[in-house]
Amino acid sequence: MKCPLCSATSSSDFYRNKRCQYWHCSECDLIFVDPKDVLSAEAEKAQYDLHNNDPQDQGYLDFLTRLSEPVIGKLAEPVIGLDFGCGPGPALCNLLAQAGHQLLNYDPIYHPDKQLLNETYRLVTSSEVVEHFNHPAQAWQQLIALVAEQGLLAVMTKRHWGTEVFPQWHYKNDPTHVAFYSDKTFAWLANHYQMRLEIVGPDVALFHRGKQDV
Repeated sequence: MKCPLCSATSSSDFYRNKRCQYWHCSECDLIFVDPKDVLSAEAEKAQYDLHNNDPQDQGYLDFLTRLSEPVIGKLAEPVIGLDFGCGPGPALCNLLAQAGHQLLNYDPIYHPDKQLLNETYRLVTSSEVVEHFNHPAQAWQQLIALVAEQGLLAVMTKRHWGTEVFPQWHYKNDPTHVAFYSDKTFAWLANHYQMRLEIVGPDVALFHRGKQDV
């Protein structure tokens, strides 16, 4: 199986459950669902509609602070950015606004304003999005192309800890989660796109374009 991220042909089918088959790339360490087991677009949206992404929900806001707080700490002045994959409720936008920053909202399902994808931004956030990429190589290329020179890409997703513990990992149980990254995968991405990687938490990583913070 060809890796959908790095295109290496050394992927192995290491695990299968009742729902799908999982492959592991030995080159970039991506774990991914077999393409034949990916949900249809309609079934995927039905799952998203079940998620509680209410921008007024304090528990959800507390969850998002794991991303917003390190991002705010990196911003030397107010910026206009883009929340890529914002979902139905722009909660992260509200958190950044409290610190003086403006996030525009893009989501291919809920806020499909493709004109926003023709610009670059000093800040791009993507919270609980990259694990949904059915075509990781193309999606990451699009995502990183949105980051301006000296800009920042902030990504939230849980990282896997290897194939041995993956079968017991709860994060795989969401049927819309099809791509799983590790520290090694993120290091591969940073090297491939010539960005500086900063791991700031168990599920938050920052990709810097250029040598300075925003």
